[in-house]
Amino acid sequence: MSEQGDRLKLAIAETGMTMSEACERFAWSYNTVKSNANGNASFSFKKAMAYAARLKVRAEWLFNGTSPMREPTKAQRRAAIEVPVVGWVQAGNLSDATAFHDMAEIETVTTDGLNPGKWFATDVHGDSMDRVSPEGSRVFVNSEDKDLVTGGFFLFSLRGETTYKRYYDDPVPRLEPYSTNPANRPIYLTSDRDWTVVGRVCRSVIDLS
Repeated sequence: MSEQGDRLKLAIAETGMTMSEACERFAWSYNTVKSNANGNASFSFKKAMAYAARLKVRAEWLFNGTSPMREPTKAQRRAAIEVPVVGWVQAGNLSDATAFHDMAEIETVTTDGLNPGKWFATDVHGDSMDRVSPEGSRVFVNSEDKDLVTGGFFLFSLRGETTYKRYYDDPVPRLEPYSTNPANRPIYLTSDRDWTVVGRVCRSVIDLS
């Protein structure tokens, strides 16, 4: 499935309802859903989240095809695993993070409940993401999840330097801070800079002791 409309039709079909029955049950506009499902009109990520909540699928999958279709069940989530802790990442300006190139770090941390993937952890410096990851937080990154999703939290690299930000592409691709400090500004992804997605940040924790 590569088209939004195809995925929407599949998600509705798997509920066992027809499109009209789903619209009646969820109080959706039939004409809008039909137009979205037929591919005549694309829908936003916000709309995908509304559909996904009712259809019990992942909004990211519905919006742009990012697998899996549904969140893994608790039984499918990994038990406790050892996750390597590498370097540190700057939540602000770009910072050197050469340690990311060596995943065989000695330090590890044990955690559970992570979805399948290739995980590492790193500590946050700076305040540009302090609404979710204050300085000193430890974030867990899935380096196998590199499909950009609007509003998602990611690590980006530029020629060996990394930064932790939210990704947005409307009206232009950019890395947005999520901060209480108004001095933090977006970083625009211009075509003359070779950006790389390191991975998606899926968990942020901080030790309060």
